[in-house]
Amino acid sequence: MAKRQLSFNPVSLWSANFSTVLSIALVLFMLGFMLLFIFHALTASNSLKENVSFTIYLVEGTNNESALSLDKEIKQNPIVKSTEYISPEKAAEIMNSVMGDNHLEVLGSINPYAASINVNLKAESLNPTSIRRFITNVEAKEIVDNVDYRQDLVKDINNAVYNISAFGMAFIICLLIIAITLINHTIRLTIFSKRFLIRSMELVGAKPRFIRKPFLLKGLLFGLIGGLIADVLLIGIIFWVGKTFSQIIRPEFYQTYGIILVAVLVFGILLSFVCTFISMFRLMYLKTEKLYR
Repeated sequence: MAKRQLSFNPVSLWSANFSTVLSIALVLFMLGFMLLFIFHALTASNSLKENVSFTIYLVEGTNNESALSLDKEIKQNPIVKSTEYISPEKAAEIMNSVMGDNHLEVLGSINPYAASINVNLKAESLNPTSIRRFITNVEAKEIVDNVDYRQDLVKDINNAVYNISAFGMAFIICLLIIAITLINHTIRLTIFSKRFLIRSMELVGAKPRFIRKPFLLKGLLFGLIGGLIADVLLIGIIFWVGKTFSQIIRPEFYQTYGIILVAVLVFGILLSFVCTFISMFRLMYLKTEKLYR
């Protein structure tokens, strides 16, 4: 009676390992891509916030020295990003470009424009509480006539930013759940295919730590390679977008990109290790009859 020989198929083993690494890499790539997308969406919304300007109109007859002093005081406010003082003469020059050089002749060359200060707040300070406090403090100044700003525009921007943030957080949480589930199932199936080998090692007296070690090292390696592949794909996306839309990818974002790439790599390694450990723990205590299911 011929003995049944156990065959080793390197092609099948390589294919299984490649599929596992590829699955991990694609899931990590999608996670990293969404982190990059949300980062740029929030950056764009912050830039839009900081472009919203407040115009502080000064009372008629305010001298330049008092106006510049107020401008300096406002600029020192921690919630203020930038200010621009516009004198009556400069206001007339601006209107000349709109209405023509001689538009003041109908008023007998009298300059009707009051001095003003354009103020842009920092993105994190563009909320109703900070705006209300800022306007109240500014309007309390004797030389300030009134403060004009687009309240409806500010409200619309804040609502849009809130919706983007809420959507981004919900999507990231869902993607994390999907990533954990897919990677866990992929590694679990890979380890389950070795269940008879693991049981054979247990039967000959191998210690659990000895059995787990090569699988845990392979899990770490799978996570490392998958994370590196995902990072290479993400770098390729960043490079392509930077070449095509140079205004989107800026040098000040490089540090954030680095943090995202490292986070994707570390997440992949840790998740693969944890999933491998849990799968090994369950398999080593699996009842014999369940090995054939």
